[in-house]
Amino acid sequence: MSSYKNETSFRFLWVGQMLANLGDVLYTVSLLTMVYKVTQSVTFMSLVPFVITMTALVSGILAPIVIDQYPLKPILFYSQLGKTVLLLVLCLFSLQLEQEMIWCLYVLIAGISFLDGWASPARNALVPNLVKEEKLIKANSLLAISDQITQLIAWPIGSLFFILWGGPVLLWFTWSLFTLSSLLMFFIKDQTIHKQRETTSNKLAAVKEGWHLIWKTKPLRTVSLMNVLETLASGVWIAAILFIYVEQALHKTEVWWGMINASFFGGMLIGGVLVYRYSQALKSRLGQTVMWSSLCLTALTLLFGMTSLAWFALFVSLLYGLPQMARDVAEVTLIQQNAREGLLAKVYSARGTLIYGAFGISSLLLGFITERYGVRITFLMATALFLASFLLAFVNRQELFEHAKSSKE
Repeated sequence: MSSYKNETSFRFLWVGQMLANLGDVLYTVSLLTMVYKVTQSVTFMSLVPFVITMTALVSGILAPIVIDQYPLKPILFYSQLGKTVLLLVLCLFSLQLEQEMIWCLYVLIAGISFLDGWASPARNALVPNLVKEEKLIKANSLLAISDQITQLIAWPIGSLFFILWGGPVLLWFTWSLFTLSSLLMFFIKDQTIHKQRETTSNKLAAVKEGWHLIWKTKPLRTVSLMNVLETLASGVWIAAILFIYVEQALHKTEVWWGMINASFFGGMLIGGVLVYRYSQALKSRLGQTVMWSSLCLTALTLLFGMTSLAWFALFVSLLYGLPQMARDVAEVTLIQQNAREGLLAKVYSARGTLIYGAFGISSLLLGFITERYGVRITFLMATALFLASFLLAFVNRQELFEHAKSSKE
């Protein structure tokens, strides 16, 4: 860690984000179960992730206006602090939660999600300020590993804690994690000088800036279009479709549903460790990693969707996590190398908006295809989307492989 520009600040960012991510999952588990307990309605329960996704989408669109006005560290700290305050209100509100006042719960959820939409681009854009360029891949893989460990352990732990403690107590525990995360964010020291824009009165121009940079920078444009295609394809991994897959394609019980999910995240974790270990070899091959990972995901999606052997599906889901993680880390690093320092957060904001929008469309589209034509047709559709992403990378491989930093010049 001695090669980091600011070792202590990067550790604060790393651990703080890990606690925040853990809190996000535990908070979602608690809300889903509490809402269902109060309303006995699947529709009300499904509104929780819908409100979270849609509010984050709107927040991502508006984030560039905030990024123009304030440095990255305060954005990250105050958004996390705001989430902590709103969660405190939600904790107090949950003590007397009744169906007639359930709309208040959704308002608080929307507020927390809105602030979270600012935190994500700020975190990714802050990393290059704290880490030397030659160590970016290691730093990104370290953050990605932490994200996957959180996803791997948080859902089963959250379910267990809910059974042991109940929803309100679990929310208070989540609030303590948010509080600790806010403290760690406060102690981050970013020496980068923030230059406030004189033209911030033109809010539309501020919003468009990240989109404009993505479009005019060929590597960013290629990666972003690949993100849209692959996010559309990744809808096959949502819980509802995977549940149907286990039932219709594998003819197994929901136990295998959980095993396949765990196997997928386990593969992501192994992939993260391998990327961290071989970061130097990956450094000069970011574009190649993005392209060939997409081809691997195409083949694995086809194999997974067409098999009827449960153990083979489990093995493929483990393998799937390896190119997925390699691609994710390579993409994040490539974006950081192709966007000017002052516009990086805006690029991440625009990219996040694309991903949120594509995922929302994917969930509806692939859900409809699964219900109408069967789960195997859904996986064939996803395979075609991954193949389109690979072909896009192959056609633009020269710009992608060079990943010239033209936007920094």
